[in-house]
Formats: sequence, C-alpha cells, structure tokens
Amino acid sequence: MVSNAAAEFKHSLTSSIRDKMRRDNISISALAARMGTARAAVRRILDEKNTSITFRSMSRAAQAVGLKLTLTAEPMSAEELGELARRLPGCTDAEFVEISNKMVKGFYGEA
Repeated sequence: MVSNAAAEFKHSLTSSIRDKMRRDNISISALAARMGTARAAVRRILDEKNTSITFRSMSRAAQAVGLKLTLTAEPMSAEELGELARRLPGCTDAEFVEISNKMVKGFYGEA
C-alpha cells in the first residue's frame, strides 16, 4: 500500500519535471539522452503511479532538466496526528505498529 504522502511527493516531482520539459521543449528521448538511460526508464520516472522510483533517479531527472531538488521533513500538524490516532482502535497488530511509528515520526519530524 502506497501512502498518500508518497503519492503526493511523486506527483509533485513528476509535475515539476514535466512542466520544465514542456517549457524547454525537452522530449522523453532528449531527457533519456541527458540522463544516459533508456526512454523506458524515463517513462517509469515520470509515471506518477510508480512510487518505487528511487530519490536518486528522481534527482537525476530533475537535474537533467535544470531543476534542483530539496527535501524537507516537517512535524505533522495536530490534526494529522489526531487522524492517525483515530485509526488505532480496532486495527490489526501490524497496522498498530505502522500507525504508531508514523505518529512518532510525525511528532518528532523525522523523515
């Protein structure tokens, strides 16, 4: 199961890269050549549904179109932490561990 945060992160990155490609008239073939990779690899990178792409690959693609990636980790809001807490009752042991870990990371702002 892909988290909403992972999907949002990938959407944001791919949108930025695609927008830059449109503005600068960079084709998938040209981006692949700049990255020294195959067009199929670039298509996977630009596929918003494919969240298994590494940060390194995304960073290389962004750099190849002239973008700089930055990554920040911020504590979750009280509302976000509350939403996680509301999911705890009735969940399985595995879900409990996952949610608890998210809450701790959200509270302390760890990535």
